[in-house]
Amino acid sequence: MFDGVQAVFFFVVDVVEAANWYSKLLNLPVKYFNSDGEIKAAIIQVGKVEMFFHPADAKMSPGSAGQVAYWRVNDFAKALDKAKQHGATLYRGPLVIEDNQAICQMRDPFNNFFGMQGSL
Repeated sequence: MFDGVQAVFFFVVDVVEAANWYSKLLNLPVKYFNSDGEIKAAIIQVGKVEMFFHPADAKMSPGSAGQVAYWRVNDFAKALDKAKQHGATLYRGPLVIEDNQAICQMRDPFNNFFGMQGSL
């Protein structure tokens, strides 16, 4: 019935700025959705999961809301360094967990969170 995660939504004040930031961090292209000559949303395809950037509104404000999507990284230290170089700040961790893995949570420049997990 549930086949996997389709998309992770980021509610942001500026869709273009946020999508471009993640595009540079992940080195992946952005697909924009226009309506009435205005960019209304954006997607970055990361493997089989869509990162969807949607304008924040009265129902969904930007920032943390209790859920954090964790990205699998093949080199934790390099990924952590790259995220910091792009302006993300360490929020929680890093913590060493089983099988020589580390996890952490990062805050992006738009006050949203993402996690990373990978080998040390």
